[in-house]
Amino acid sequence: MTEDLKDRFTQLVADPPPPSAPPSEAVFARVRKVRRRRTAGVMTLAAACIVAIALALGNVTDIGGAPPITNTPGAPKTAVTGPPTATPKPPPPIKVVLKPTVRGRTVEMTVALSGKAYIPSGIPEGTLLPDDSFMNLSAGTIYSYGDGYQNGSDGGAISCTTKKLKVGSETYVIPETHTFKKPGTYKFTYTINYCGTKGWFPTTATTQLVIK
Repeated sequence: MTEDLKDRFTQLVADPPPPSAPPSEAVFARVRKVRRRRTAGVMTLAAACIVAIALALGNVTDIGGAPPITNTPGAPKTAVTGPPTATPKPPPPIKVVLKPTVRGRTVEMTVALSGKAYIPSGIPEGTLLPDDSFMNLSAGTIYSYGDGYQNGSDGGAISCTTKKLKVGSETYVIPETHTFKKPGTYKFTYTINYCGTKGWFPTTATTQLVIK
């Protein structure tokens, strides 16, 4: 190295060149440069995310862009139905006719029964009841006179489990009379229970009583 070059090098080290801009401007320039580098990295990452989402959507749909076959909206659904149920038959009809006899304030009631009913069996014997009385094939009665008094009969220990049908009729008088305490118009209600296709079923009849 020549002496001239040595002198220039020594001078350059001893006296560095003055800054081309204020220190603050230089710092800001470095910050802007770092921000540009970070922004470029964020843009690159966002582009990668968009590509990944596009690939995922491509996997969800098929080649034609349609939704997957599973749970496809609008697809016909097959209704699951069970075997047809049979309509239950109505109970055998029973006709009840009430015929009151009024003497003053005392009433005697005649009941006429007719129709079809199954013959119940006794408990615990399980044998069929005798069918000589149509009224006695019932499970009992309940009747009221409309003034708060009511009574009835009990059919006893019988079961509605047989399927032997009885067609019959019977007329009987309720074994008691009823005396009203004061005049008025009252409604007499009578209910009898017979054995039907679905167990015991009630038949109810009413009549008006005019007491003077």
